[in-house]
Amino acid sequence: MPYLSHGLRYFLVAAVLTTPQMMQAQSEPSVTLNGLDGAAVLAALARECYEAGLAPDMPSASIMDCSGVIEERTIGGDSPDGESRLVATHRVRFTLLERAGQGRVGAEAWTEIEELGSVIEQPVTSEEYLRRVQRVLTTVVARLRSREAPPWAGRYDSEQAWHLDAHVRAVSHCDANLSGMTAESVAVQLESIGLRALDEDTRDRCEQLHTHLFEWGLARGDASPTVAEYARYRAALPAEQRTCAGLLAPSASCPQ
Repeated sequence: MPYLSHGLRYFLVAAVLTTPQMMQAQSEPSVTLNGLDGAAVLAALARECYEAGLAPDMPSASIMDCSGVIEERTIGGDSPDGESRLVATHRVRFTLLERAGQGRVGAEAWTEIEELGSVIEQPVTSEEYLRRVQRVLTTVVARLRSREAPPWAGRYDSEQAWHLDAHVRAVSHCDANLSGMTAESVAVQLESIGLRALDEDTRDRCEQLHTHLFEWGLARGDASPTVAEYARYRAALPAEQRTCAGLLAPSASCPQ
């Protein structure tokens, strides 16, 4: 077994130590589409991957792979072919299955470890993580199936115009207030409203936070939304309706 850091060993321990009986008791996350367009579901899942810091890629029309490096370091002397490096990558695959008019999307996750020119794949069998993947699948399908009007309807001509207005306002807000922020302070605000920081840079985190706030506020006619106002709104929602981005990340949590 390749040498792994403590954090990576902790993430993989469920995969390594799971007994055959436990593996048989577990089932891969999946969701029935009930008439929904499979391509639209995969597109929405691509957004979920992005918000978890994973890069989406579609090798075919029915498969979407999302991946992100969770560890990369040198384990010995440098070599020109790069074989002295250990690279551990978290991968999630969503597969669209359509049979006789019944569509379904299934998911599987694994960790890929590249070391000394070889590749080892370990399935992710953590029940906690698989529950998070199932939650993402269920939430995406429920959102697409909802008959409610989109939040921008009645105020903007299109979803793109709504996103653009929110982003421009976020950029302006960050221009004026960035000097009083740190990457850590913005990360705390993001986590407090169920979001996951997508970048280490303070400005990128600021724009991520305030784009989300302005999208929420502008859809309600509020051009000056605050973290505190959104937090109160979120807390009043049923738990299953609260925004909780980034659940596909190997290590993620959802503030209640």
